[in-house]
Amino acid sequence: MILFSRILYTAIAGALLLAAILLTGVAIWRTIAGFSTGESALDTMLDGIGLIIIAVAVADVGKFLFEEEVIADRELRRPAEARGSLTKFMTIIIIALSLESLVLITKASRSNLADIVYPALLGLLAVLAMVGLGLFQKLSQNATAAVPPDHDDGGEEDAPETSAPKRRGGGSRTAR
Repeated sequence: MILFSRILYTAIAGALLLAAILLTGVAIWRTIAGFSTGESALDTMLDGIGLIIIAVAVADVGKFLFEEEVIADRELRRPAEARGSLTKFMTIIIIALSLESLVLITKASRSNLADIVYPALLGLLAVLAMVGLGLFQKLSQNATAAVPPDHDDGGEEDAPETSAPKRRGGGSRTAR
């Protein structure tokens, strides 16, 4: 079952990466075609930027899935792991929403100001998602602190602190 899961998530991540590459290609092609036909340069560039923003978000989601499900090969058993993974994923979404709303606000402000409502709501959604993520971080902080780290993690963290002073002080004096 683990092998099937790895293959499935690898295929999904690959499909997302391929979609991101295709979106980038479409953005470049449409921008070049827009310039060659004489369309408005700024509108053509903003359309291309919007597609590239979406492509980057799709690629980041694919990369996130691949790293979390294939490379790390772990289930999120500790609250700190779940908190970190959710924070990474939500950060990708928030950045994509913010950038897309900026592009759409710029496009709407150039043509018809009545069309600015949707981009403004998208920006507000990005802000609300960021506030929600901050609230999640604050509320889950107690759960993360309450669960002690694994014994292996604690031993590795303590070992360099206790052995480092011995190497510096004792090693140089005995060699001379």
